[in-house]
Amino acid sequence: MWFLSFLSVFLLLGCTKTPEDKGKLAQAIYTSPQAYVEKSVFYGIVQARQSSPLVVQTEGVLDWLTQPGDELLKSTSIARIDNPEIEKAHELATNAESIARQQYDRSSSLAKSNAASQQQRQEREQVWITAQQNLAKAEIDRKKAQFIAPFDGVLGPHLIHEGTHVKAGEVIGHFFNPSNVVVEVQIPVMFKESLKANQIAIIAGKQYPLPHVPKMLNPHSNMMVIHIPIQQSPFLIGEIIDVEIHLKEWNQVIVLPLGSVKFEDEGASVLISNSGKLEKRAITIGVKDATQVVVVKGIQPGETVCSDPHHYYEGDRIIPKYPEL
Repeated sequence: MWFLSFLSVFLLLGCTKTPEDKGKLAQAIYTSPQAYVEKSVFYGIVQARQSSPLVVQTEGVLDWLTQPGDELLKSTSIARIDNPEIEKAHELATNAESIARQQYDRSSSLAKSNAASQQQRQEREQVWITAQQNLAKAEIDRKKAQFIAPFDGVLGPHLIHEGTHVKAGEVIGHFFNPSNVVVEVQIPVMFKESLKANQIAIIAGKQYPLPHVPKMLNPHSNMMVIHIPIQQSPFLIGEIIDVEIHLKEWNQVIVLPLGSVKFEDEGASVLISNSGKLEKRAITIGVKDATQVVVVKGIQPGETVCSDPHHYYEGDRIIPKYPEL
């Protein structure tokens, strides 16, 4: 009887024995030295390098002759200012110049045949010269009421509606050359030591060298301003876009995904897999961005880092699963 009882206890203990914990499958990273580009993203505004504001030079009612987006050749009329006083003054000056010229021509003919004095001819000549000067002034005033394309280009949006009474100094729109485009980037002064001419800027997936390093700040924004020329722009004038500028390149450094590093009050740390068992390791980080971080101290090449330090703990056993190459 006692033998049966002993056998039952033995079998029960054997059934409840915990099997050896081989660990859970966990995403991991095999560290190796690599290159890292320190970069930062700024906002850029697409601008036309060749652009001309349409500024009102005389008072009157605006009359648009073209529409936004129209492609115009140089010297094409864009708009005009209707001002009856200017038109009337030009008409009177034109008639006065024509009459003065006719009187001078008649006096000159009579003077040649001694039918009129030379003094009369000179007086008529002076009247004609004065009339020419008045007509020239009237033509200048008339031209001020017209907007002419200064080069081949495209008309931007109407800033003031047709039929509006405008005054001198107001801007009714802009005329620009869409084939000559730059991106204006304003950069905080804290980056002044990191910027150099010919550094790479990434715009819409294409690389462009920085043309220069600004030597002064924009007095209005207190920022450094760089204009980057771009070719075959897919953007609209005035569009705000991302500009990624490469600041510095790091060679042969350990780079980890930002999510694999745990940041606490005492500093940064990672979980290192040592024969499948996780160990907490304090590290010193360098630069980082939104997705990656450079480790300057605490990790040696060839070590395995757990990708998720927030769901695994020191002492856990894992089976590392490395990303597929």
